[in-house]
Amino acid sequence: MNGLEEPKEFDFFRGKVRLKQPKAHRLSIVEILFVANLKGIRKSSKVLDLGAGFGTLSILISLKHSCQVWAMERDPLMLHLLRENIKLNKLEGKIHVIDLDLKTAQNYLKAQSFDVVVVNPPFYKGYNPANAYHHETDTSLEDFVKTGSFLLRDGGHFNLLIASYRLVEAIIYMKDYRIEVESLRFFHSKLQKNAKIVCIHGLKNLKPLPFIEKPLVINEESGEYTQEVKSLLESFL
Repeated sequence: MNGLEEPKEFDFFRGKVRLKQPKAHRLSIVEILFVANLKGIRKSSKVLDLGAGFGTLSILISLKHSCQVWAMERDPLMLHLLRENIKLNKLEGKIHVIDLDLKTAQNYLKAQSFDVVVVNPPFYKGYNPANAYHHETDTSLEDFVKTGSFLLRDGGHFNLLIASYRLVEAIIYMKDYRIEVESLRFFHSKLQKNAKIVCIHGLKNLKPLPFIEKPLVINEESGEYTQEVKSLLESFL
């Protein structure tokens, strides 16, 4: 298993979701909150999960919205777990695996094929072998935005989760590839803490009037989830 600990299976949402995950890369509350804040997805939408990993976002999106999802991934271990997790959750007819390096997608896929693109790229620059799945190796944030824009239809929705210190960088890339920011929402671990993560929603080849949503605070000072997060989790699926 590429030197990683044998993946283990976990249940979530009272057993409604089952995921096999490697120890080095597991579902976090931030990913659940990202899915809860996605924009533009309808039951009829064709959704692309760019860099799908072991399928967390694809599975949650498909279950929550009953839509068709295409999950693009290139890493052999992640692809293996992605296919297993699709079967575990009985979503073979809803989630379609694309075994492809996103940097070569323009050579194999048709432009403007998707209504919604969802991107949760590595947060940190530079290669770190001790934490490879959270650091960029040979695929940059710009690569994700460029490919996402190519595959997104005009007027389509682009949803990006990124470290807040990379906000300006992300907006510049989006603008370069004809995606205009429609909204931002900052995630704070606690009310008195600075936001480390931001959820960006953009529209391709449109010029929306951008706005900043109220911040999402994850934890109370006690460490418990805030009431907003508790409510999101209770009503998620």
